[in-house]
Amino acid sequence: MSTPAPELLAEVLQHALDGVAIVEGAGGAPRVLYANATLAALLRRPEEWLEGRALEEIEAEAEAPADPNATVAGVGLRTRLRRSDATIIECERWAVILSDGRLALYYRPVPRSAPGALAAAVDRSSGLSTPEHLLEALRRDWAIAQRDGRPLTIMRFDLDAYRDYHDVFGRGATENVLRQVGRTIASAMRRTSDIVARVGDDEFLVLGVSMEQDAAFHHAENILGRIRALAIHHPRSRTSRFMTVSVGVVTAVPPRDSACEALLEASQKALAEAKEAGGNRVVRGEL
Repeated sequence: MSTPAPELLAEVLQHALDGVAIVEGAGGAPRVLYANATLAALLRRPEEWLEGRALEEIEAEAEAPADPNATVAGVGLRTRLRRSDATIIECERWAVILSDGRLALYYRPVPRSAPGALAAAVDRSSGLSTPEHLLEALRRDWAIAQRDGRPLTIMRFDLDAYRDYHDVFGRGATENVLRQVGRTIASAMRRTSDIVARVGDDEFLVLGVSMEQDAAFHHAENILGRIRALAIHHPRSRTSRFMTVSVGVVTAVPPRDSACEALLEASQKALAEAKEAGGNRVVRGEL
C-alpha cells in the first residue's frame, strides 16, 4: 500500500474533529510544529500563533497517568488548555509516537457532568462554542450592559440554499463546509469577549460586546465577503456560483425592562429579511 501524500495527510488533520498538535518528542521543552484548525478554535487563537510555541504555553496543567512508565504514548490524560481570554478548558489528551520520533497529540473537550452544569463550552463537531455557552454569556453580558449602558451585538449567519447543497453532496461534505464557514467567522472575531457558536444545522451566532452599530454592520459584511472568498462551489445556489450566507445583525444598549431573548429574536427577524431579499447580504435589525 502506498503512503498518502503529505498534502492529503495535512488536509485530513486540518478537518479532524479533535484538536491536533504535532510536537517534538525529545530534547528540551516540546514545541508545536503543526496545529490544526480545531485546536486553534479550542484555544481561541489564530493557527499561525501556535506554530513554534512551547507546549507549556498551551497546556495549563496535565494530570499524571496512573502508569508512570506510560507518560508519552497511547494513554488518555486529563489536561487543561489555556485559552487566549485566560479561561481554561478541560480536555482528554492522547499521544501517538510518529515514525520520526515526534508526537501527535489529540485533544478532546470533556463535558462537564456535575448536576446543573452546562455542557462543555466547546462543540466538538465544529470547535466553536456551544449554544448553551453563548446563551449563558449573553445573559451575563446583558445584565452588565444594562447596568453600564454598553451596546451588545448579535450577528446571525445562515447558509444560503443549505438543503440544496446537502442534497447534492451529502452529509460529510456539508459538515466539512460548515466547519470551514464556522472557522472563517471565528477567525474574524479576534477579541477575547467575542463568542461564536453553531446553532442548529446551518446557523451561526456571534455575540459581541461594546461594538458600535456601524462597525458591527461593516464587520458582518466583511465576514460575508470572506465566506464568499472561500469559493466553495454550489451548483444549486440562486445567488452565486459559490456558497454564500445571509446575515442579520442587531446592535443595541439593553433596555432595563427587556430580557436578552429580545436581542436573539431581533437578529432572527433581520436574518429572515435578508433571506427574503434573496440572500447573500447583511440586514440590520432593530431591538
